[in-house]
Amino acid sequence: MKAIKFGTDGWRGIIADDFTFDNVRQVAGAIGLYLKENTKSAPKVIVGYDTRFASKDFAAAAGNELVKAGCIVILSSDFLSTPAVSLNIVKSKADGGVVISASHNPSEFNGIKFKTRNGSSAPSSATKRIEELLSSKPDITPQTGSIETRDLTAVYLKAISSFVDLKLIKRKYLKIISDPMYGAAVGYIPSIFNKSKCKAIEIHGVLDPNFGGLHPEPIEGYLSDLKISVKQNGADIGLATDGDADRIGVVDERGTYYPPHLVFPILLYYLCRYKNLKGKVVQTISLGYLSERIAKDFGLEWEEVSVGFKYIADKILTENILIGGEESGGYGYGNFLPERDGVLNSLVLIEMLAATKKSLSAIRKEIEKDYGTSSYLRTDFQKPKNAAWTKEEFVQTLKLKTPDKIAGLKIKQVKDYDGIEFVLEDDSWLLLRPSGTEPVIRVYCESPSLKHTKTIIASGEKLVTNSFLK
Repeated sequence: MKAIKFGTDGWRGIIADDFTFDNVRQVAGAIGLYLKENTKSAPKVIVGYDTRFASKDFAAAAGNELVKAGCIVILSSDFLSTPAVSLNIVKSKADGGVVISASHNPSEFNGIKFKTRNGSSAPSSATKRIEELLSSKPDITPQTGSIETRDLTAVYLKAISSFVDLKLIKRKYLKIISDPMYGAAVGYIPSIFNKSKCKAIEIHGVLDPNFGGLHPEPIEGYLSDLKISVKQNGADIGLATDGDADRIGVVDERGTYYPPHLVFPILLYYLCRYKNLKGKVVQTISLGYLSERIAKDFGLEWEEVSVGFKYIADKILTENILIGGEESGGYGYGNFLPERDGVLNSLVLIEMLAATKKSLSAIRKEIEKDYGTSSYLRTDFQKPKNAAWTKEEFVQTLKLKTPDKIAGLKIKQVKDYDGIEFVLEDDSWLLLRPSGTEPVIRVYCESPSLKHTKTIIASGEKLVTNSFLK
């Protein structure tokens, strides 16, 4: 059996292969021991689960193992989004949380996320210690813990509803298409807008462990039904969330998909231009520079970090952060939780439409007029199964192969702290990096035009193919 390793956001595996009840119990036990090491009294732990195959049963097994380790466990009575688990950790003053979920991965996967008492993803120091406990395979002497099953959804929905001006939104005749992609946010948006002038139509809103054959990741390739539904219903906006609802995908009133490189700047622009809010802006290296131009125009500090929302969470916990974002569609707020949340961001975008009385495409035009256009693409290559190189070796190999120019443009800067990024003379950029959650190599690119982006990303694909796939 291969060793259990925590990636960018938890441990994931294929159900019945390495994600088994025995392994889940081992991981939960190690988490329990870790919490015991860092808590004076019996640790309180929130346990939630998504809509994947047997997630409820895996959660029960994890909860029982945490009890054996001496923890006080509050187990969700129903499927729950990851941000809802985080919110309940903070509200109940728990010491941590466990989520049975593989987030946006295909249906054959499941996983375990460990959340800290702040509701954020566990830092590397914590996951390293949990891995050490796993490798030592300690015997857990049964201790006196307890387990209680509780409805945790209502607390969460009340909290995120209070983050926006819900009274304003409910007075507007907005039509919203919600696509939870058969995942943990099923029913969330319709329940919030029940008994209001807003009409929320939900698609893919039944429980299906196979996600209806979809890959539950809210990116353009998997949102065809959402685009069609927006146009057929004459909706104002289409909003999708991934399997555990911490990420968001957005479609405007014309049925046009907006990548995170537009969504994040739109959220930032709304907070600055229309709500006059202040604070530092932090984002991952793969999210582009439109938001940087907006931040600087409004006099806000801007910082770039490695890929992984845990790095943004660290900033939220220690600095005055207005908003933080990552390329995968996860955005969080400093005055709420150090956690990304697809449903919360859906509400912020809906509030924006209600408050500005403008369409999403009109707001996009405002931004492009003042700050320039953005055209983004990403390609994923399957990592060879016999690949023995590390991320550091991946970077060093590509640094040795760095060309003088990419797509005819000089390279003005090379960043190598998470993969390798080439910033070109016109501020276009190309990023190559192995994923931290999947066995793939990602190639990212953003430039002012789609044609230019395609040319640049083709150069990146060629560089990866010649270096690692031949």
